[in-house]
Amino acid sequence: MRALLDPRAAALALLGALAALPLAACAGSVPADALPGRGPLVTLVDEAGGRVPDAELWVVDRRTLRADAAVLASRITGDWVETSRRMATERLRSDERGLARLGESPSRGVMIAARKGALFGSIELRAIDGEGLTLSLRPRTAYRVRVLDDSGRPAAGVPLTLAVPGEPRPQKLPVTARTGADGVAVLFEPPAVALVGLRRPPTGARRVALARVATREPVLAEVDPVGIGEAVLPPCGEVRVRLTHGGFPEGHWAGVLQVFPARNGSRSDATLAEPVVGSLAEVGHVERGLDLRAVVVVGEREGDRERLIGSLDRRLEGLDAAGADGGTPQGNAAERALALDRGLLVEGRLVDGAGAPRVGVVAQAMVEGEPSTTWSLQSGEDGRFRWLVVGPGDPATWSALRIGGRRDGVTVPLTAPAAGATLALGDVVLP
Repeated sequence: MRALLDPRAAALALLGALAALPLAACAGSVPADALPGRGPLVTLVDEAGGRVPDAELWVVDRRTLRADAAVLASRITGDWVETSRRMATERLRSDERGLARLGESPSRGVMIAARKGALFGSIELRAIDGEGLTLSLRPRTAYRVRVLDDSGRPAAGVPLTLAVPGEPRPQKLPVTARTGADGVAVLFEPPAVALVGLRRPPTGARRVALARVATREPVLAEVDPVGIGEAVLPPCGEVRVRLTHGGFPEGHWAGVLQVFPARNGSRSDATLAEPVVGSLAEVGHVERGLDLRAVVVVGEREGDRERLIGSLDRRLEGLDAAGADGGTPQGNAAERALALDRGLLVEGRLVDGAGAPRVGVVAQAMVEGEPSTTWSLQSGEDGRFRWLVVGPGDPATWSALRIGGRRDGVTVPLTAPAAGATLALGDVVLP
């Protein structure tokens, strides 16, 4: 099982898929009344060559694709198509003639994708000849599934992932959908490009829909293209997880949170992640009485993006008991607090031997002797970084921080820092 944040997972799969896409074909004709925008004209067609109006179209640029953002998006969506849409640099729709014009002429390595219902298509632009290009959208097999709660009522908002049945567990496919108010979700067979990089290509025609929620036993339903599968949840509730820190405003924190059965260990792919917004994440459909584990990648807002600065791993008691952090039920939900001020907030600047800032550098960092605190620092403007270190034990017992590799890194001694303190390291020289 991969960690919640692993930049070699979803981001590399998305990048690898870009390289595997075929070349774009030129459009046969271009209408005289040009659409707004200065880029190429895109003509969307179906398998029969008919135009596809009102389709959603988006552009992904590999040059601007941030690995951390792609990984977090994939952990939340569980779906390759939706992840690529979230990472888009431009989104638009085709008009009633199936036409759309990009805002700018894309560079080499840009992927254009489009969907409408079961139709999906994607191309990579290695070169554009002529005025425009044609994108063919092909139908995907659709599977319908209904999820009911333990009282037999429709369960809304349940994430379901398409999977191939097998032992010891079903093989998850990068396709996820959430149930609507009627408890029904529609899952589409993944396009071929979404399967690039999978360790095991899916085999056989059988499919199941797997609920990506925290339960003792997997909740799944057999599905096929004809009927509708059905699954029933055990008694569930909702948990709210709030990040707290005495030195910051109540809604300061961002990031993503994954909650899963504690018995799964420190890592699990049983559930999807939820976004942390204003220091709060809400996780629905958690089985009652089940002890949980929460893994959160902590972020701060930095302009129009999130800067990820650390991670936290904690056990949570079941929803029918007060949490160890003082959680109390609120209506149908239970709130649990995860304190971030039990560790250190480290600030500094990465520079080279001449004192020049090292901008955009990724460097491994950890507390000496505490590998569970390992984090990948990424320096921003002027080489500056922030690192939230929340590890086992009392920070006063930590002797040193290690920043950089074993051979070319630097050790920074610590003198009994107090929990919750902000530690300013100044310039950290990395070769």
